[in-house]
Amino acid sequence: MKANARKRLAQRVRLMRTRRGWSQEVLAELSGLNRSYIGAVERAEHNIGLDNIERIAEALETGLPELLDSATPVAAIPPPPKAGTHTTAQSPVIVHRKIFLELLRQCGETHRELVLVYLERCGVTVRD
Repeated sequence: MKANARKRLAQRVRLMRTRRGWSQEVLAELSGLNRSYIGAVERAEHNIGLDNIERIAEALETGLPELLDSATPVAAIPPPPKAGTHTTAQSPVIVHRKIFLELLRQCGETHRELVLVYLERCGVTVRD
């Protein structure tokens, strides 16, 4: 028996998130949603609204059709953009170096994975 649409969406969100190596916390932060909500979506506990589906798709850097089309295997979806490729046409934000380093230090203590994702999206390659 075929899984219902909510379960198929839940599977695709989880697969696309884990394919990027992201935690639910990172996806939640990037989509502007709560981490527990992302968990409930991935367990197919919520009949998620279209606006929130769109927010998740944007965070995963994919389109609504790719996220919703359960006929297309996740493996067939192009991989996420590599570090150094800009996906938005926004103007750069200029921050004083000293302030940036202090923010990075504070955030990096508790949200290291999230800081790394943000830096990669800015084109910065970080190596351990």
